[in-house]
Amino acid sequence: MAKVLSGWKARRYAIALLQAAVKASELDRVEAEVQALSEMLNRSPQLVKFLAQPLVPFEEKAKRLRQRLEERVSPVTLNFLLAVVKHKRIEAFDHIVRTFTELVREYRGEVVAEVTTAVPLTDEERAMTLQRLQEITGKRVLLSEKVDPSIIGGMRVIIGDKLLDLSLRGYLERIREHLRQVFIAAPAEIAFADPNEEGGEEK
Repeated sequence: MAKVLSGWKARRYAIALLQAAVKASELDRVEAEVQALSEMLNRSPQLVKFLAQPLVPFEEKAKRLRQRLEERVSPVTLNFLLAVVKHKRIEAFDHIVRTFTELVREYRGEVVAEVTTAVPLTDEERAMTLQRLQEITGKRVLLSEKVDPSIIGGMRVIIGDKLLDLSLRGYLERIREHLRQVFIAAPAEIAFADPNEEGGEEK
């Protein structure tokens, strides 16, 4: 189920779901349910194929979904899924749910920070990192932690399209780049001068 809608179409479905969930005071529940449904559909290619089959009447698809889900999910979630199926967008369900999740975070004033460290964070380091990132962004921060020994030490933080590279590897790379620029910019007679030669005096 890897089909992708254009950005505005996916956002239109996601906005409609957000509005319905907020109106019903069930945002947390709906968010969890649509994510669970997305995972279920990703594990059930045959079900997706059935729901996407144009020769099967929508009424039959709706009946199957109601039998399977009516007692398990909220009416908001079920109606949303039925609308997606009716408009032949089931293969893009995962994409719509990802867009919905982003909207929910915007609505709550949340941001996700992808934090990469050389070794796993301790509880104390995690708490300090969260506090500092929340001070910087002014938002509630959700950590997505990764471990990459190649960064050597420190951490690399990505929030949206912004990168904060505090890793030792990044620091060394910046020094290397700075030195490279110095040698490129420097005149040859300076860059390759004899360090033992006294400057400014003729013998």
